[in-house]
Amino acid sequence: MNITMDFTEKLPKEWSDWATTNIMRGSSKETIIHTLKANNFSDAQITATLNTILNIYTNESKKDIRKLPNNLKEWVGINLLQGVSKDDIAQVLLQNGYTHAEVLLELETACKSPYLQAGFKPTKMLSKREWLLQTCDDLAKLDPSYNQKIDVIDTPPFDVFIRDYYSKNKPVVLKKGIDHWPALKKWSPKYFSDTLGDAEVQIQFNRESDALFERNSEQHRKSMRISEFVDMIETNGDSNDYYMTANNTQQNIEAIKPVLEDIGDFGEGYRKLMDDPSFSTFFWMGPKGVFTPLHHDLTNNMLVQVYGAKKVTLIPAWQVPFLYNDLHVYSEVDFPNFDLKKHPLMEHVTPVEVTIEAGDALFIPIAWWHCVHGLDKSISISFTNFNAPNHYSASFMKAQG
Repeated sequence: MNITMDFTEKLPKEWSDWATTNIMRGSSKETIIHTLKANNFSDAQITATLNTILNIYTNESKKDIRKLPNNLKEWVGINLLQGVSKDDIAQVLLQNGYTHAEVLLELETACKSPYLQAGFKPTKMLSKREWLLQTCDDLAKLDPSYNQKIDVIDTPPFDVFIRDYYSKNKPVVLKKGIDHWPALKKWSPKYFSDTLGDAEVQIQFNRESDALFERNSEQHRKSMRISEFVDMIETNGDSNDYYMTANNTQQNIEAIKPVLEDIGDFGEGYRKLMDDPSFSTFFWMGPKGVFTPLHHDLTNNMLVQVYGAKKVTLIPAWQVPFLYNDLHVYSEVDFPNFDLKKHPLMEHVTPVEVTIEAGDALFIPIAWWHCVHGLDKSISISFTNFNAPNHYSASFMKAQG
């Protein structure tokens, strides 16, 4: 069903829509005729147009005209800004039960809105920047280590790491960077229970009841003794229902601080070391089966595996135009179980998987998307206090308002 009306003597579509909208808004027939004549339309065109409009308008009585709800108005505005034709938008609205009159009124009102017109300039700027991102992504793919097989190397001197990876926004798996940490030999869930068993810690709990558990992490906080938590890890098998995560670190730092003496610099000179070993250090511990859903971070991160193994799936930062980033650092896509019919842009995404085992570290560059699967009972830390610039989260938060 097409929204275009069938006039015997056709006016241009934009004028027939204009006349229809003004009749619905209560403009007098005489005023409309005067305007059409002033624009050199013939009496035959004007009469045929108005008769057709008035017949339709009589059937779709003005008192029955509904306004679109705000969510549909937002949908209309987004599609207009993205260059979708009015006819294509109209077809969707008509298929959803709205009348010709209702659809025409909404579309003409939206198109003439100064608020919508103001949105076209930033939309064009965004399109140009997305073009640049996609171009950079295409060129980066010429290097297979970009997104086909991540480099796995022994930890190099810090200046080499900065030159080849940190400054290039390029991930890498680093080995032998924590061979000197006592934690590599000492840490296990049982060690934490034996050493800190009566200390109270906070964990993420009851995650499996909520598909959006990561976004809703504040609602899943639970306190317990660390010995209770470790008992769950050791006896309950695979689970994503409970996990001590980086989001809990601030609440747990005093409880776990004694064992943080078992970690230190990464390699030689990678970290800005402070008197407090907990500075810019984040902690994870959980059972086999834990899962951190797709997101990106606002800093460069080094994820260090101290006990057990994890699989990390990475997606380049430059592919953000395809990732349906709907809120903050999250994607609306249920990755990796996505449906291309619902999220067709995901066809252009090129994920790459790496497995890190005890003693390995993964450099996750700022804005690279990733999700993490626990392959064993595991303990990890990450740090952000590189001896290099890493202050970009503040400007992101300012840009987000």
